Amino acid sequence: MLFRVSPLASVVLFGWVIATSQTMLLREALAAAQGNELAIALALGQWLVLTAAGSAAAGLLPGRLSRQLFVFGAVLLGPALFAALLTARGLPRLFSLAPGALLTLDQHVLGLLLTLAPVCLVGGASFTLACRLPGVEPARAYLAEAAGWLLGGVTATWLVETWQPFAVAAGLCVGAVLAAALLVGRTWTLAAVALAVVAVSGQSGLGAIEARSLAWRWPGETIEASAYTRHGHVAVLLRAEQRALYEDGHLALVLPERQSSEELAHLALLQVREPRRIFVARGLGGLLPEILKHPVAEVAVAEPEAALAAMEIKAADFATRQALRDPRVHMLTGDVRRLLRQRDAEFDVVLLSTAEPSTLLASRLLTKESFAEARRALRPGGVLAFALPGAENYYSPELVARNGAVYKALASVFAHVLVTPLSTNYFLASDAPLNRDPVELARRLAQRKVTATFVDEYSLAVLMPEERVQSLAKRYREAGVAASSDRLPTAYLHNLLVSGRADSGRVADLLRRALGLGFWSLAMGLAVLLVVPALLVARGRQRPALLVVSVVGFASMASAVLILAVTQSAMGVLHHLLGALLAANMAGLAFAATKAPRVGIGLWGGLGLGLVVPAFLPLLSRVSTQVPPPLMIAALLLASLAAGAAVGIAFRSALVAGTTPAATYVVDLLGAALAAPVVAAVALPGFGLDAACALVALLAVPAAMVLAFGVALALLRRDA
Repeated sequence: MLFRVSPLASVVLFGWVIATSQTMLLREALAAAQGNELAIALALGQWLVLTAAGSAAAGLLPGRLSRQLFVFGAVLLGPALFAALLTARGLPRLFSLAPGALLTLDQHVLGLLLTLAPVCLVGGASFTLACRLPGVEPARAYLAEAAGWLLGGVTATWLVETWQPFAVAAGLCVGAVLAAALLVGRTWTLAAVALAVVAVSGQSGLGAIEARSLAWRWPGETIEASAYTRHGHVAVLLRAEQRALYEDGHLALVLPERQSSEELAHLALLQVREPRRIFVARGLGGLLPEILKHPVAEVAVAEPEAALAAMEIKAADFATRQALRDPRVHMLTGDVRRLLRQRDAEFDVVLLSTAEPSTLLASRLLTKESFAEARRALRPGGVLAFALPGAENYYSPELVARNGAVYKALASVFAHVLVTPLSTNYFLASDAPLNRDPVELARRLAQRKVTATFVDEYSLAVLMPEERVQSLAKRYREAGVAASSDRLPTAYLHNLLVSGRADSGRVADLLRRALGLGFWSLAMGLAVLLVVPALLVARGRQRPALLVVSVVGFASMASAVLILAVTQSAMGVLHHLLGALLAANMAGLAFAATKAPRVGIGLWGGLGLGLVVPAFLPLLSRVSTQVPPPLMIAALLLASLAAGAAVGIAFRSALVAGTTPAATYVVDLLGAALAAPVVAAVALPGFGLDAACALVALLAVPAAMVLAFGVALALLRRDA
């Protein structure tokens, strides 16, 4: 060996590899769950538990073998990443799912376990092994790993948006081997360079693996196109005469959907005597040709981003592509809500081609705040319209609650709301009375010389039978559910219950039970789950320090989940900012971990800072529509920075107090692992953002009491 660098350089590089791996695998988990953000929380929870298990297991290994085991783990990580990607893509086949079927929660949890276990166990073990390398202090190893995560957060978003996942995995494999090479010398460095050459020359093979594994995600389907964008992975599937567009595994559009496009477009435009200016969100699924049959002067078609619009245009039917050439049509790109916010009283009709609120991203278009932005963009007498799945006859309590939450949000903004019954509920809202006379609407249709296959006087009468319209509106008004809003996404909550109705698994049953808990019952249960592990793994004076680490770990991860929710609500995109938020969190952690505060001050400081972020988030959510996007992003990054700093302060203070690195790391990760699924699946949808933040603050009380008791006991001993 002709040269050697500090072992901490290997730890930094390995941290970068693990951080980038996490971002990549979180996207795969999201796609496997068909876009439901609950998958991110479940994946984060399992990631932390498995990482803690790897860290604890490594603590049992002989210290003299730490260097060799660290190198072995680095070499093993590359194959583990490829296995994780293949497992995530193959879950539908593994569980023998029919085309289009959803994974049950049991299957999803087990699938995540199989996917994440190899990577997480190696990553967790690497930290403990790094702490035991000759000449490495635990606090410095923690700082080095955090620095690697910081770099990973900065680069991960760019990598996962511009490279296909198996190419990313190949690059990370090279990085992991290079981490081992830096630790043992030049021979390994040459081996890492050779591996890089092999990875680059094997791009065609990686492309073949990508194509084959994507086919596993949709067994029996024909994939016509695939691309990675800032909004996630987009795929177009060919189905008979239609094409289905999926975003991160979630069905976003059917191209074209002729009947629903005709009914929604004509129901809305016939309400306005002279529909001149139209705003349509995601109108490339068949709405645009129907809109242009009316005497409109301008149609603004809003799409989230140009790359996504290009995929939709490529997959659209001939009539839609022809309609895009009409000089009355112009494309807008960006967040739909922000685009509406910029157009005060400009449009006669706003059409939202929305999916059901099965994700937080989809549900943000169906909240009071979103409807208020649409209302400001409408001229007096203008109409907002969208559709949600209904039922021909039987409406389950969960379906009534879900659609009722949307109805109440709409009625809180508009004076007049009309909902059609049957299998599709068409929602129409305006500040002027709405017309449901099929004769008058058919007369307007004929007057405008509009030809339609599914809309005429008879079909209009079938769509809006007076008695059923009134009955359905009454059921939605009287539903025992709060109006859906950004801070209380009740539509998303009850959509979870709608989809979970057919899921009889144990995890789904546990989720239903947890969602049935009251606020104080949940708080007491969480307090016990946080206090007991900290007391079991600690002895004597270490217990207060480990309890603080457990609580701060919970608060920091809870804050991270809530920051992601606020980001999704405020910005309309999460993937693009995920890496930056992760980087900010790790920057705060790394900076705080370099300091060595007095034990008491540090523990109180970590606990206090851990409460600052959840206290700040409700205010940030409330002002998000008035704050310019760059300033909003800066505020979100600052919140993530503070959440990471709280963990760094608590962790370093606990080490100074005499706790072992392995015990401190395990307690920290277990607290964080508890926070991820509980906040995302129960507290946020069940109680809303404000109450979830209050819950996090409340859980600091046991740790504060123990700290105060320790201070009082120390004073008594000193006086004695």
